[in-house]
Amino acid sequence: MNLPGKKVLVTGAAGTLGSHVVRELLTRGAQPVAHARAESDTDTLDRLGIEKRLADLRDGPALCRAAEGIDAIIHSAAWVDFRADRLTQFAGINTMGAVLMFEAARRAGVPRFVHVSSVGAVGARSRKDAPAGARDMDPVNENQQFNLDHLRIPYIMTKRAAERELLAAAAHAGSPSLVIVNPSIILSGATGGPGNLRIHRHFRRLWLPDFPNLVNIVDVRDVAAGVVAALEHGRPGERYILGGDDIPARELALQVSHVLGRTPHLVRIPRTIIGFAARAAELWCRFAGRSRIGFYPDLVRLLDYDWCFSSAKARAELGYRPRALLISLEDYLSETM
Repeated sequence: MNLPGKKVLVTGAAGTLGSHVVRELLTRGAQPVAHARAESDTDTLDRLGIEKRLADLRDGPALCRAAEGIDAIIHSAAWVDFRADRLTQFAGINTMGAVLMFEAARRAGVPRFVHVSSVGAVGARSRKDAPAGARDMDPVNENQQFNLDHLRIPYIMTKRAAERELLAAAAHAGSPSLVIVNPSIILSGATGGPGNLRIHRHFRRLWLPDFPNLVNIVDVRDVAAGVVAALEHGRPGERYILGGDDIPARELALQVSHVLGRTPHLVRIPRTIIGFAARAAELWCRFAGRSRIGFYPDLVRLLDYDWCFSSAKARAELGYRPRALLISLEDYLSETM
């Protein structure tokens, strides 16, 4: 798709990734149109001087109006959280919101639709299959058989369901061509921003947990470029993993500590103790009537996997080129607080 002059609707444009996608579209000569909720903070979008269209993702008629006169849609809006409760709300935004937006695109005659999903919807590499020498095994690619369906984690469940529903909808005649992108763990946040402050506070603690897993971290700027490249060059019906460097969680902690100028005290906690603590925390939340459950057994089971991914397909077909992780860490964290 040739972008110059094209009107591209970006859902969730007020969010971190969405706002970067908007800026990337501007650099490519496109005319981004920002979708946001009425209550969203749109100051950044207002400063860019681009058109805004307000609509709730659960309001089908409003989404149809937002899609009118649009040449392509990048659907980046989602509720990103790993809490265990509020499955209905997760499904309403992450799954039904994506389906309603795709239906709005079909009704408006929009020819191209890029859905921003997650590597959580692809699967992960079980550590039981590679207890030693894990770094020598192949990372997960787009052909991975999904192996996380036993985990009751609403975010993963609803992102996976959205892909399934969109692929089924795209098979019908007259539907937009669908391309799916799956970012890994996104690193973002301007220096001094809320995310940066949380990281600084976290690394001021006396000790940090020492996890053995591999994780894949990618810069939000590279994800935004990959998303737009998928709009330009992605093949209909295909998915593309947009990842960065695979790195052991321990090495990640050491790199962050180096950038922050701190000396970490890493402590390896037995997996059984973490699981017991999660069960106790979940029971306490239910007993105390707390609605938010942020630490629970299925979340701990993520430690049974390596989150390592290959972006070879995106590199070959989209020209995707993520920067080195250390560069991103220095950009976001090097200023002392």
